[in-house]
Amino acid sequence: MENSGAEKSKYPIGFYIGCLTYSFERFAFYGTKPLLVLYLTAAVANGGLAIPKAQAAIIAANFTAYTYIAPLIGGYICDKWLGARYAVTLGCIIMGIGYLMGWKSSNPAVVNMVDPAYGLYASYIRSLGVKNMASINMMIYIVSIGTGLFKGNLAGLMGRMIEDDSKMDAAFSIQYSFVNIGAFFGSAIMGVAYMQFFKKGLMLGFREVFLFCAVLMFIGGVAFTASYKLLHGQGRLPFKYLTDAKGNVIGEAEKNSGSKSSENKGVKLTKKEINGVIAIIFVSFVSIIFWTFYEQQSSALTLYAADNVDMTIGAIKLSPVHVFTTWNGLLCIFMSLGAAKLWATLAKRPKGDLTMFQKVTIAFAFLGLAYTVLIFMELARGGGSNKASVLWLLFFGILLTTGEICFSPLGNSFVNKVAPKKYLSLLLGVWIFATFAANKLTGYVQGVIENYGFMQTMVTFSVVSFITMVILFALSKPLNKLVES
Repeated sequence: MENSGAEKSKYPIGFYIGCLTYSFERFAFYGTKPLLVLYLTAAVANGGLAIPKAQAAIIAANFTAYTYIAPLIGGYICDKWLGARYAVTLGCIIMGIGYLMGWKSSNPAVVNMVDPAYGLYASYIRSLGVKNMASINMMIYIVSIGTGLFKGNLAGLMGRMIEDDSKMDAAFSIQYSFVNIGAFFGSAIMGVAYMQFFKKGLMLGFREVFLFCAVLMFIGGVAFTASYKLLHGQGRLPFKYLTDAKGNVIGEAEKNSGSKSSENKGVKLTKKEINGVIAIIFVSFVSIIFWTFYEQQSSALTLYAADNVDMTIGAIKLSPVHVFTTWNGLLCIFMSLGAAKLWATLAKRPKGDLTMFQKVTIAFAFLGLAYTVLIFMELARGGGSNKASVLWLLFFGILLTTGEICFSPLGNSFVNKVAPKKYLSLLLGVWIFATFAANKLTGYVQGVIENYGFMQTMVTFSVVSFITMVILFALSKPLNKLVES
């Protein structure tokens, strides 16, 4: 961060409160996400639920997918009825309750011990066996509901605290670093805790991880609520009410009069607001392509690495999780801060910062380069039983994460800047929904690889990325005029 003599801090304290709250939420989410499928498939003797792998994969995928669609509903609620600060607090509480449901889940051995004296009911419960995952499914649904109230609304609240739009991209790059601090330490610490700290005999500490994450969410919610006075008056009312940088409602006297005419005033969107909505939808659509390709590191590429990559560096043996998830999280922490510095420096130029569309163009350039690296990796491997060096994947991760940093944290910034304020949370939900759609598409790529081959699929990803880059480059000026007109 840069400072000047007249400016002690670029961003208000409340902004950093929001960043820390995101770290708490991501710690809990990524502390749970990597372990959920292991918990579902582990033997009952090891503290798991012994669910078949195919069914467990579907259940675990829902944990991610639903948290990306729920913000659409949560955003609508916050736009219309509920102030963002209260939505975030409520979201933290609900997520904590959700993780408690995972802690209270019971293994199928308990289900099958239902007393036969209960007759048909006992037979029904036993017939469900391991298929009855009520507690785990409730955890998934409840955490998703809490996330819906939390994610987009906190981003909107933080955006309202940034008075100067030229600082928005840098601000949300800093926020993205805090997000990845939570994700990195959540997966790293809980990954050790369930095998060591929470382990009892042969019983691995999966459920204790869920309890820890629940407590963490409650602590995060309390800390955020105690900081209401530091939020610069933001989030007291739904986003449909326009507010200034201090949180004062514009036209508050009219609002308090309760007249229908004042309530309906401004309902019709202006041409500029309509253009903003179009731009957000376009960028969200493009993001589906980006995230579908990006998410292969946690699915198809993980499977490829396990079979075709030498995962050792010297005496250190890595796993695909280390190479993709942990490496990506670590890079994001530092690259986000570097990007914040870069965007802030560019914003001081006479012609200002790069536009959102130019940055997305750069993101697709790095995405294409990342998959080009995999093409060369496969050529160097030579096929058959030969294995490629893991250094290829580490280089791939650097390029992929660079593209991510040029895109992902800026989405929230872009929506905050161009969305009609009365639909801010809803449109933040649209941005998040695109990631949900990409996660659903990701599962089909492995079938494509099995039908057409790894090399052909990687070439396709690289070519499509570069084609998208060229299209965005050609459209960047017209699109930028669209949001500026």
